[in-house]
Amino acid sequence: MMRGVEPEPPLFSAFPHLRGRVPWMPLGRFPTRVERVAGLVPDGVELWIKRDDESGVEYGGNKVRKLEFLLAEARARGARRLCTLGGIGSHHVLATAIYGARAGFEVEAVVFPQPVTEHVREQLRADLAAGALLTPTRGYLGVPLAVWRGKRKPETMWIAPGGSSVTGTLGYVSAGLELRAQIECGNLPQPDVIYVALGSCGTAAGLAVALAGLTPAVEVVAVRVVDRLVANAGKTRRLARDTHALVAPGVKWRGGSLGLRVEHGFFGGRYGRATDASEAAVREAARAGLRLETTYTGKAMAALLADARAGRLDGKRVLFWHTYNGVDLAPLIARAGERAEAGGRLPPLVARHLAPGAL
Repeated sequence: MMRGVEPEPPLFSAFPHLRGRVPWMPLGRFPTRVERVAGLVPDGVELWIKRDDESGVEYGGNKVRKLEFLLAEARARGARRLCTLGGIGSHHVLATAIYGARAGFEVEAVVFPQPVTEHVREQLRADLAAGALLTPTRGYLGVPLAVWRGKRKPETMWIAPGGSSVTGTLGYVSAGLELRAQIECGNLPQPDVIYVALGSCGTAAGLAVALAGLTPAVEVVAVRVVDRLVANAGKTRRLARDTHALVAPGVKWRGGSLGLRVEHGFFGGRYGRATDASEAAVREAARAGLRLETTYTGKAMAALLADARAGRLDGKRVLFWHTYNGVDLAPLIARAGERAEAGGRLPPLVARHLAPGAL
């Protein structure tokens, strides 16, 4: 099937009472394909990939699905500005800047420190080229005040970190329904287990809602990549419960039956810090033709590979949900210097993270 901008997300077919009540705007290219990958896991483990890295023309990854609902909500509210939060190398911040600007919004992002790598610098340069207004903090303690200032500006809608409000999570309820349709159409057999990175919890929560009730049950393994206070099983289940209440009002919530397991062992102790396991997973995935990074998808893949090599996945069909952007950002990054020359004085806390001469 030829992929293009979707006419309508599967969410509205499955829950027609939401059509007309929940705002939506098309941004991505769906359905994203599924493919089987050989050579990454031991014999006896069947590995499939859900290619959400290919979800958009301008920027891919898991944020596109969430922004289809979030930006539509902002437009319905009459907002002209968006304010959000993320690390200095945040993919959510960049996706919001790109698609927010395309939809006519001014985008402000409060950004907090994380380990600076060349990848983080590329993200910062892309943020600038996309027109984002970056408000940096020196640490987590400065976040609440900066967010309060950003949210109180006129005609501003707040977008939760990672886009993981109930509204944003609808994007991954729809994604899970998309996967169910692909299974029914024979694009792939039903997986036994799905591995996905756990940051702001919306992706895992949405999938858990959409896949609940499948027989046999599908387990979602959510690999934590941020502090436990931010991402944990309780928060994910609560977000799933609240999202379920919107999509299926009056239907009893059976959260205890959710096939959700949070894996805590691959975080690395600090947001954005690469681990030996995530770096090795990125290298191994590259040999199989998959481009990952060390903060999110590398850690999720590291958990999958560790389980496979320990024999915990023997005889199982495994799906890795690829949430990293697969679009080449070089053309966008090239425009960062043009913006700087046009008069953008960078906040010192941002400028110091950019390599000399990078702009």
